Amino acid sequence: METRALRPTDRRESFGSGQPDIDEFFRQYAGQNQFRHHIGVTYVMHVGRRIHAYVTLTAGELEPSELTAATPSRRPAYRAPVLRLARLGVDATAQGRGLGTEMLHTVADIAAEMRARVGCVGIVVDAKPESAPFYEVRGFRRLPVTSRMAGAGVPPLRLFSDLRHLGDAAAIASGPPSQVRILAAEFRRRARELALTPEQVHEAVDALLRTENT
Repeated sequence: METRALRPTDRRESFGSGQPDIDEFFRQYAGQNQFRHHIGVTYVMHVGRRIHAYVTLTAGELEPSELTAATPSRRPAYRAPVLRLARLGVDATAQGRGLGTEMLHTVADIAAEMRARVGCVGIVVDAKPESAPFYEVRGFRRLPVTSRMAGAGVPPLRLFSDLRHLGDAAAIASGPPSQVRILAAEFRRRARELALTPEQVHEAVDALLRTENT
């Protein structure tokens, strides 16, 4: 499967995750938001013309109080940039195959690039209560704030993943170019293959870096 940004020519009408709001957004609004309004970008995982999963991302920020609740580390007392995961859906025909986790790896890659280019402290998602465990077992932590995305029914839960727990890309990049490419490619392959949590990824990167420096 290939993962890339949504294209205007992609066929979205046949996508069906079983969640009406996720499907309606992808079919009707993902393209408008990306190509007309430029307020978010959707990435799709596909084989040929068949889309199996998608994730929509936007830029965002956390208030100092939210960030303090999310991580015990000291931070400047002003709003911090984050990558916001707005929607994540997997087609019903492809569910149960780990594609949701694979899309989270893509989100982590984009967040790491955002950190290097313009700054980013982590990933935020406003999840339905029934979807929160999916993120929590992958290293996201609940924020003790009421989500501003509250709509009909039970308000979503806001969760945060500190980008520092997703691997220290800056430290890896400090090594020789040839070693960097080998290390990064092998680590990413193994991380996805083993479906590691962000904490496990962080520990593995630390171990790799200690080996690199000895």
